Amino acid sequence: MSDLRPNASELDGAAQLLASAHARVAAAAADLAIVSELRLSERQRATLGTLLPKLLRAIEDELRAELATAFGDEALRAALSSAHLEIAGPILARARASTDLPLVAALLRRSDEHRLHRSGVPAEKTLLIDLAGDHDAGIAAEAMGLLIAQSARFDPFQEPLLIRSDLPAELEHHLVWTVAAALRHYVVMRHQMPASETDGKIAAAAARLLAGYDEGATLEAHCLRLAGALDRSGRLDDPLALRALTEAGLPLFLAVLAVRTRLAPSAVWEILSARGGRGAALLLRAAGIAREQAGAILLALAADEAALVPLLDFFDGLSAADAEALLTLWRADPAYRAAVARLAS
Repeated sequence: MSDLRPNASELDGAAQLLASAHARVAAAAADLAIVSELRLSERQRATLGTLLPKLLRAIEDELRAELATAFGDEALRAALSSAHLEIAGPILARARASTDLPLVAALLRRSDEHRLHRSGVPAEKTLLIDLAGDHDAGIAAEAMGLLIAQSARFDPFQEPLLIRSDLPAELEHHLVWTVAAALRHYVVMRHQMPASETDGKIAAAAARLLAGYDEGATLEAHCLRLAGALDRSGRLDDPLALRALTEAGLPLFLAVLAVRTRLAPSAVWEILSARGGRGAALLLRAAGIAREQAGAILLALAADEAALVPLLDFFDGLSAADAEALLTLWRADPAYRAAVARLAS
């Protein structure tokens, strides 16, 4: 349910129909221009199509809970308190305000992680359960924290969720203010509340929500601390790298590779997600993973088993020094990498 009665700017029906027709053609043209190797599968489309609305609605619900008692208007308070009324989502969808590249990257990362989960990687959480009972109190605490954090990333039907603690601080900040702006649009345009009053109350609610964000409590932070503790104890070896993927999942595996290659997890993911799977082989060689474990990891990551042989050939033909040299670009500033990618495409 959504409250989308037309306002004065929306009553030009001919213009709206024309814009809709042109938008449909433009979307079809953009879709046709995508090469087959980069085209999303139907399952990926479906996963991304549910992850984003759920994330935006979760942020919206937190903001609406803050705002429900902030206004005196009874109709507005009832609307903000209604669990069945969609407000920000339809506004953002019409404005195409929630498809910037960092957000799409986060959605794709969660989608790929769920693909591995559906294929049985990890088959069970044996590694984390073992580490939660470790004799090292620091390792045990981080493993238990990671188990708890992972449980919040699925809905009651075991479908994936992208939650605020999955997001880097910059993206979380951007999304909270984007949803806040959509709520402002609704409050001012639909309920004719004064803009100055609305801005003050919505800005205060968003600021309170952002103040509760703890970058040290994110899933990535838990994984990095656990991988770092294992490294300091001399236990971040090749078998554990394999177990991190097959028994704990993609986030801990990314952290293990990040520690072993001295890269940020976001850079590790960027390399790993490149088409063709060669990025994974590059990372494994640079991390010093032995061929036996590298082969098992590449097999677990591959969507198609037929791709394993050429990936192993690439791994075998790449020296550790060459792999390390290729990673130099990913140690540069992310803005520099983004510019290099734009110029190379």
